[in-house]
Amino acid sequence: MVDYPLEVVVEGKTKILVPNVEAFRKSPSSYPPSDAPVFYNKVMELNRDFAIATLRVYIELYSKKENLFYCEPMAGSGIRAVRIANEIDNISVVINDKNPHAVDLIIENVKQLHLTEKTSVHMDDANEIMVRHAAERNRFDVLDVDPFGSPSVFMDSAAQAISYNGFLAVTSTDMATMCGRYPKACIRKYASKPIHSSIGHEVAIRILIGFIATNLARHGKSTKPIFAHSTEHYIRAYVIAEKGITKAKESMNTLGYIAHCPNCYAIESKKGIINTLSKQCSQCQNENRLLGGPIWLGNLYDEPFVSKLKSEVENNQENYGSHKKMAKMLTLIEDEVKAQKDDAGICFFDLHQISDKLNIPSPKVDSVIEALNKGGFSVTRTHFRTNSIKTNAPIDKIVSAMKKVLNI
Repeated sequence: MVDYPLEVVVEGKTKILVPNVEAFRKSPSSYPPSDAPVFYNKVMELNRDFAIATLRVYIELYSKKENLFYCEPMAGSGIRAVRIANEIDNISVVINDKNPHAVDLIIENVKQLHLTEKTSVHMDDANEIMVRHAAERNRFDVLDVDPFGSPSVFMDSAAQAISYNGFLAVTSTDMATMCGRYPKACIRKYASKPIHSSIGHEVAIRILIGFIATNLARHGKSTKPIFAHSTEHYIRAYVIAEKGITKAKESMNTLGYIAHCPNCYAIESKKGIINTLSKQCSQCQNENRLLGGPIWLGNLYDEPFVSKLKSEVENNQENYGSHKKMAKMLTLIEDEVKAQKDDAGICFFDLHQISDKLNIPSPKVDSVIEALNKGGFSVTRTHFRTNSIKTNAPIDKIVSAMKKVLNI
């Protein structure tokens, strides 16, 4: 029985009961979603909208089954999984949370929306429910791992529970760790050394995908990233788990190391399970380059998927409350897909940061892009950081283009 303050919200096509989080605010500086009996965060609507949109596109482009088996093992308020059940056809949904208050609320919403026939609600440990579905005949076609904090302790179970050709989505809010503030914790959790610099968020996504790939490979599955996105507070990766030990080995060959120079901001990466990158920068000879890895050095995006996802959002705006934010992000990510094709996809250069280092005004990003394009280089913007570019131009050419634009 639900015995705490609720409110009705509408997300997508779904009207649902959620905790009235403001009723649980303990102080002006407290974080009310954490104070409520059940976790619900309005700010994560973008995350949930992308979950719905990406699933629709996955079904259209890649799913080979008429009916899908979906699970969210840490559902919280259940709003994502209930939306999936309500808004996606031909899908059976397992909704799990170990919090009894959450389970009561989920059951209430499932009943009100008449979804009992296509949903199954459980109160279990997340790892337990995934491991129970590790046998091939019981695996999930779609698995959404969205914990509050690090997903690391759930990845082995998720790798077992996802079906061949299954769609695995993973969120991490463990940003301080993955962006390099706590490098030892990152090594412990993800077996990867992070980089504490301007490129930290992209490196974090590459750490996450590399960690997913390592876990999937252990269970004879390869990793095909099809989409990823980053915000200030979390990162999220979407991959297809393909069958085959040979393909799994290929995934492992996509891991490698990255170096970022804190002096000139040059970036270098190299595939290989053992690091062969030097601490010395090949551009400015600084001997204190930041080294990170192993990380995923393959593509982050699948071009047909991103193109179809952009169309899905543009043509069905009424289904996504955050469609404006989604469209803006997808426009930038569509550019990043081009960077992948031109060998310019590994991390980016922050033009403001470079300007500060050179003690010059910061030029307009579009002007620098135009100058580098004229020089024969591939250049795009990136959603990871404003005033930044992805390019295959070396740092000295970037600096020259910036100075040319400024007439210096």
